[in-house]
Amino acid sequence: MTSPADASRGGRGRIGVLVVDDSASVRAVLRRFFSWTDDIRVVGEADEGAEAVREAVRLAPDVILMDLMMPGMDGYAAIAEIMRRRPTPILVLSTKANRDQVQTAFEALRRGALEVLPKPEDAEAWRHLATTLPEVVRSVAGRLPGVEAGGGAGRGGGPAAAHRPAGAARAGSRLAARPARADRVDETGDAGEQPWAGELRWIAIGASTGGPSAVCDLLAALPARPPVSVLVVQHISPGFELGLVDWLSGELDLDVRLARDGEAPPPGAVRLAPPDRHLRLDPQGVLRLDRRTPPWRGHRPSVDELFFSCVRHAAERTAGVLLTGMGTDGVQGLVQLAAAGALTVVQDEATSVVYGMPRAAAARGAARRELPPPEIGRYLARHFPRTPARR
Repeated sequence: MTSPADASRGGRGRIGVLVVDDSASVRAVLRRFFSWTDDIRVVGEADEGAEAVREAVRLAPDVILMDLMMPGMDGYAAIAEIMRRRPTPILVLSTKANRDQVQTAFEALRRGALEVLPKPEDAEAWRHLATTLPEVVRSVAGRLPGVEAGGGAGRGGGPAAAHRPAGAARAGSRLAARPARADRVDETGDAGEQPWAGELRWIAIGASTGGPSAVCDLLAALPARPPVSVLVVQHISPGFELGLVDWLSGELDLDVRLARDGEAPPPGAVRLAPPDRHLRLDPQGVLRLDRRTPPWRGHRPSVDELFFSCVRHAAERTAGVLLTGMGTDGVQGLVQLAAAGALTVVQDEATSVVYGMPRAAAARGAARRELPPPEIGRYLARHFPRTPARR
């Protein structure tokens, strides 16, 4: 019998979660978190990787919460095996005790996980996780209002059928590139857009849930020694930013670092916003970090704040890119960039873990193109200047 709660969700039923952790107390706490919701339930538990693989196949959960360090088969091997046997959205809960552990946690993204979340280290952090974790689970399961996960969850195929492993685009898959409009052909041969007359110097990228792999796929598609600088605002839990920098540096042949106040990044540099600071570009092409301005719509750093600064100082030399993520951070900024003459692109629905931010921007006409991340990289490269970049 369908419960009233299930009926209110169109009969799709509650989101089933498999919890994998070698600590019985951690599993009990996570189980209690979800017992406080009416739309998420724990359908199974496992205390090591091999059991997690068996339960993933047997129970067909909508989402898996995965620990990494476990006896026997660890979480890394379990993620890879689950993605081979029954692809499922996987969220990693990882300690951030030191930088090496955080960097290693991002290896889970290469194996197929969607997101790395911090395992709480004190009571306050556990209370915060109790509030935020259900929303993240809903987002990757495609159950947030107006959000689809993996380009199809909740539309008949189910999360397992819809989910694509992170990094699949790098492995060679090719998805259709969909132009935002279909009335013109520009000088690159792309249908559906007016020729862009700017001179690209900056790529400004915003991303949230599922963003690390999307950012990596985009940057991996750029040519060696690109004549532009890349600025990235990635919503990520504090304490994981250096691990993300280390992971991207290992995956890419690019100069990837956290942004520093007063730095003028050279062409080829990739700079990520540090935690709790807005990242802005000033008129001289110098980076400014700001922790005095309050969070914008709940975010500091905010994608919108980065985009607004590019509108003011470098619109016709900027490509604004909005990747996978829930919410609307970056949408208003991308609208303003498009109006000011910037080159604007969003990630397509088929490859977005959460098609929230890109969907909202596309709905407001802010994107010239909707593309998978590797295609975004190649598309932007076609607009690189043929002469050395100027600041």
